[in-house]
Amino acid sequence: MNVIVRDFVRPDPRIVKGFEGMPTGVVSDAMGRTGSMAAEIKPVWSRAKLVGPALTVRTFPADNLMIHKAITLARTGDVLVVNAGGYRDTAVFGDLMGYSCKVHGIAGVVIDGASRDAAGMADIGFPVFARAVLPMGPFKDSPGSINVPVSCGGVAVRPGDIIVADADGVVVVPHEEAADVLSKAQGAAAKEEQMRERLARGEYIYDILNLAEVLQGLGVVER
Repeated sequence: MNVIVRDFVRPDPRIVKGFEGMPTGVVSDAMGRTGSMAAEIKPVWSRAKLVGPALTVRTFPADNLMIHKAITLARTGDVLVVNAGGYRDTAVFGDLMGYSCKVHGIAGVVIDGASRDAAGMADIGFPVFARAVLPMGPFKDSPGSINVPVSCGGVAVRPGDIIVADADGVVVVPHEEAADVLSKAQGAAAKEEQMRERLARGEYIYDILNLAEVLQGLGVVER
């Protein structure tokens, strides 16, 4: 059944803001090295990054009717997360849609599928992450659903989950774990900064993490 759920419970804005500027690698580590979407889902222009609650869309491959509808339902700061079937050969998003999203305060878009107009997105500074970029445009005549659980890049995404994306890719933080993940990520970021200070003094990560003991435990003999 196809359904449009007009609204959903969004996470605490203070928690969402806490993830701003947090590297996706640190966030994934804080979740036990989980939550990362497929490696193919990358920014369509360099330096794009985004943070915000997921507004989910399930659309037919090669069709963007449901994305247009979703844009009208989004609130400021939302991230559209689109399951377009992983189809790479027809773009379901372009820079005019991106411009409309930006005017309405949408934080960005993540598509398990294709986008186009990469240069146009860069010009307006609207962050889009997609599986592919190519010129061919979509149809607007197929059904779908909005604000239901979807799969995007091999990860389950529910409305209100927090999306963090940067040059490395996209991480999904389950909304009920967001406060705990943020706390762990902030602690990990602080530890990384301390490690950088030690590396600047010439120390090796190998020694800081006592990796010699790991090798010894694995039975590796050094001669």
